[in-house]
Amino acid sequence: MAQTNEMIEGRYVNDWLKAQHPTALVYGKMRVGKKLTFVGTERLYPDRIFIEDNTVFIVEAKVKPSSSAIGQLNTYAKLFPETDEFFFAKDYPLRKIFLTTRDDVILRPQFESENIEYVIYLPDWLNAIIMERLREAS
Repeated sequence: MAQTNEMIEGRYVNDWLKAQHPTALVYGKMRVGKKLTFVGTERLYPDRIFIEDNTVFIVEAKVKPSSSAIGQLNTYAKLFPETDEFFFAKDYPLRKIFLTTRDDVILRPQFESENIEYVIYLPDWLNAIIMERLREAS
C-alpha cells in the first residue's frame, strides 16, 4: 500500500522529534482553539505540539516547502491560548516551527519574517521515498 502524504508527514515529524527533542512532552494531532463545530475545522490541527523547557512549540511539516504553512502556523499560534487542554501552558513562550526536507531561498525569508523557525531535516528513509516518487514521475 502506498503511503499518503499525511502518513509520511506524521512519521517524518515523529522521526525529527525523536532525533532532536527526545525528552520533550509531545502531543499528537490535537485541535487548537475553542471547541466549535463548523466547516473547515481540519485546519485547526497542527502536525505536532510539544513542550520543552517551559516553552510551547507548534510544528507544521511539509515534505515540499509551501508558503501555506505560514498561515497555518500563525493561526495555530493565535488559537493556542484558547485551547482548554493546554490551560496550564497558555502563558508559556510559544515558538513556531516549519519542518521541511529542503531549503527554499524564496520561502525561507517569508517564514523568518513571521518569526517561524525554518528547519530542514531529511532522513534517509524519506529521501528514498522522494527519489522513488521522482523516478515514477519521469
